[in-house]
Amino acid sequence: MNNLLIMLEEETRIFDRLTIFLSLLLIGLILIMGGLLLSKEKNIKTNIKFFNQFNKEKEFDEIIKNDKILISFSGPIQNKTVLENLKIEPKLNFNSKWRNSRQLELEIKENLVPDFRYNLIIEKFKSKWGITNKKKNKVFSTDPLPKIKSIKSIENQIEVKVDKKIVFAFEEVPADQYFLKIKTEPNFDFQIISSENKNEIIIKPIENLNFDTEYTLVAELKSQKYFDFSRTIKEFSFKTERPPVVVYGFDQNKIPTRTEIRDKMLDPVIVIGRYVDIDLTNQNLYIFENGQEKGAFKVSTGIRGMNTPTGEFKVMGKYTRPWSKTYGLFMPWFIQFTSQGHGIHELPEWPGGYKEGVNHLGIPVSHGCVRLGIGPAREVYDFVYKGTPILIHY
Repeated sequence: MNNLLIMLEEETRIFDRLTIFLSLLLIGLILIMGGLLLSKEKNIKTNIKFFNQFNKEKEFDEIIKNDKILISFSGPIQNKTVLENLKIEPKLNFNSKWRNSRQLELEIKENLVPDFRYNLIIEKFKSKWGITNKKKNKVFSTDPLPKIKSIKSIENQIEVKVDKKIVFAFEEVPADQYFLKIKTEPNFDFQIISSENKNEIIIKPIENLNFDTEYTLVAELKSQKYFDFSRTIKEFSFKTERPPVVVYGFDQNKIPTRTEIRDKMLDPVIVIGRYVDIDLTNQNLYIFENGQEKGAFKVSTGIRGMNTPTGEFKVMGKYTRPWSKTYGLFMPWFIQFTSQGHGIHELPEWPGGYKEGVNHLGIPVSHGCVRLGIGPAREVYDFVYKGTPILIHY
């Protein structure tokens, strides 16, 4: 009997110890589970994505009006606390709606400042069980401004042609929401002309720029949607070419011995191949190749009563130093253009070497030929070939 009582007491003690152990274990598990739950409640994660108005996902750096921001929470929350503490800085108008208990959708309702960073902030919010979560934020931005890669025909040019088009080449096609505004100093009028390359914007001066003048151009981007927006994206200066001159003659190093400034460049009449243009009014001779002026020289043409013929002619022959029996003179670098013997040549030369009419260039004193100074005559002679067109006019 005593032994039985002892055994019962021992079993009771073991059971009590087991009960205490299980109780402690249960308390520990409750504490661990509670801690895990508390941690989860305090660390609810947010996932923020961006969508266009057609619900197609897009990048965070190209946000525009009517785009949507979807905020997803990893756990249950008190929705009201999110909306009470949500803002966008700088302030931005938006509509909000809950897609479900864990997803909040924001729709942007105003035009955004171009090339600008915004910050979406949730200062705090509470979990379903009232645990406060700390601040959450997400930075997003609007489209970056188009960047100018180069300004063709202008950059790195020492002297820019006065009739040159200015080509703004962008790194990528500028968005439709932008337009380019050009400020010039000194001011000049221009037109924008179309380009097959969508990355380019071309402006062309309506009238030729001034010679030997420094210009400053400021390129600004304006927004079609955000009217107050204006941003300078390029500022540069360039200098136009020196005024064109007419050359009377060259020295032995082909340096002009005398020149005369012209008001403007002559527009080409023939744009393919070479030709000679002789202006009897101004007593100038021009040579052109493929629409580009290659030289301008002062001449002396026929005196009144022995006028140089006008019209369209062609080079009939070339002679380096022919002799004129009629006048007893050499006519170096002779280019014949009529069957009557009219030609272009260097100033007549007496047998002793004296040049006739050096001081008469620019004055009609010849017997019908076109006289050139020393140097230009050889240049024109080498430039033309048999059949080269010659246009003579007032």
